[in-house]
Amino acid sequence: MRAAVMHSPGSPLVIEERPRPSPTSGFVVDVIACGVCHTDLDLIDSEATRTPHVLGHEVVVAGPSGEPCLVYASWGCRRCGHCRSGDEAMCPDAVIVGVHADGGYAEALVVPDESYLYPIGDLDPADAAPLADAGATAYRAVRRAMPASRAVVIGVGGLGQFAIQWLKLVADCSVTAVDTAPAKLRRALQLGADEAYLPMAEMEPAPVVLDFVGTAESLQLARSLVQRQGRMVIVGGGGGTIDVGMESIPYEAWVTTSIMGSRSDVTTVLDHAQRGNVECHVEELPLEDAGTALDRLQEGKVTGRLVLKP
Repeated sequence: MRAAVMHSPGSPLVIEERPRPSPTSGFVVDVIACGVCHTDLDLIDSEATRTPHVLGHEVVVAGPSGEPCLVYASWGCRRCGHCRSGDEAMCPDAVIVGVHADGGYAEALVVPDESYLYPIGDLDPADAAPLADAGATAYRAVRRAMPASRAVVIGVGGLGQFAIQWLKLVADCSVTAVDTAPAKLRRALQLGADEAYLPMAEMEPAPVVLDFVGTAESLQLARSLVQRQGRMVIVGGGGGTIDVGMESIPYEAWVTTSIMGSRSDVTTVLDHAQRGNVECHVEELPLEDAGTALDRLQEGKVTGRLVLKP
């Protein structure tokens, strides 16, 4: 099978022929589509990423009967309280496809069992792929931050664009979009944001601020925009930090992180998508262009989501 393989940190992906997986447990599924995520950039630059490795955690595959299915990407121990509640993303021993196990930048991958496959119905596989992470992660962050009358979304790329839609759809609150890219701000307004600003603009503080960037600059902006007793939710993995103390954040503000969606989050996200309630601007690329896709993402030249098709 063909796969885009990472052989060492920081090196270009190599398109090569590999043997089809022969698992000792689980089963092999054929990849139909795989989203390209900013997390993949972090992984390809990390010395901690095992090599050789195949990236890709936003995956749609052909299920046992051939039906297109979204892969729930976090495979927990199935024994701890997190796993028993369906929140395997919180399992300390979770294996994440494309992170700890070979992922969807390939023609096939291994999944532990059928329970991790969610049929997508009539959705286009390329449109559905980002729902596994971008859609569900943004939904979880919004769910945890609500209720609120107004929210600021910092970073309106792939995840932030979903967050705007969830805020309007399930929270019915006013949304302010913030980004450095004018094209993304225009897209945010098309998706329902009430106002859109560059980061240096003056803005009113809000009861909820969601940071989908996570750099030092974006975190400082988030801290400056959250109200007293508000909620600041950090979703982006940009590597930034801020001081948290009695005088360094607004009084009684709640600062938290948020990660991948739970199983129930994925079910809810898929239901909304199947009913046409959410959309993602998707550009399809062949698997051979995986390296180009990562370069474009690194350069900030992607308005929505890139999806690889084997």
